[in-house]
Amino acid sequence: MILKHQSKNKTALLAIFAVLLLGGVSCLVWLNYFNKPRPIACTQEVKLCPDNSTVGRTGPNCEFAKCPFGNDQVEKSITDYLLTQKYFSWKTTTDSRNFCVIENLNPTEEGLFPLYVWARCGEFILQNGKLEELSGVSAPAKIDYPNELSFYDLSKFSYEVPRDGSFYSKDIKTIFPSNVQKVIFAFDIANLNKKIESIALNVLGE
Repeated sequence: MILKHQSKNKTALLAIFAVLLLGGVSCLVWLNYFNKPRPIACTQEVKLCPDNSTVGRTGPNCEFAKCPFGNDQVEKSITDYLLTQKYFSWKTTTDSRNFCVIENLNPTEEGLFPLYVWARCGEFILQNGKLEELSGVSAPAKIDYPNELSFYDLSKFSYEVPRDGSFYSKDIKTIFPSNVQKVIFAFDIANLNKKIESIALNVLGE
């Protein structure tokens, strides 16, 4: 009789344990299902970027994705703007031509403006088949532009550059983010020099 009673107790305990286990699992499944974030259906609106590409709404807040950077149109618009600025472009003779080239100092950054570049501009002339640079400037620059505009208007661009001499290092730290500062202090201008000379030679040699 005692053995039968113990066997019944074990069976009852196992049944209770199984019910509790099943209930616990069911509760976890229920909580996971109802607390799981639901996918958000964003509207199909698109925003026209300065380079004429489009981006849509995305993410949990359905915000517009950042505009891309890196195409030739963006670079051309910036260099065209720099050529309108006296800091970057001036003439010492009427026969010369001015050119500007840039390099993105923060290419891993998504989005577009403000843009941190190294700008290399120069005034060139071709004499006896030889390219000569009459004047020029080379400096890091912060280029800004109102991202809400859907086309490039050169008058809307703005720039900041560090001052010379004892102000240079201080201005670098004020104008540029820390990751860009490191790039600036280690920047090698050699590739930009080759690029601007190649462009100038091709244009002036035509």
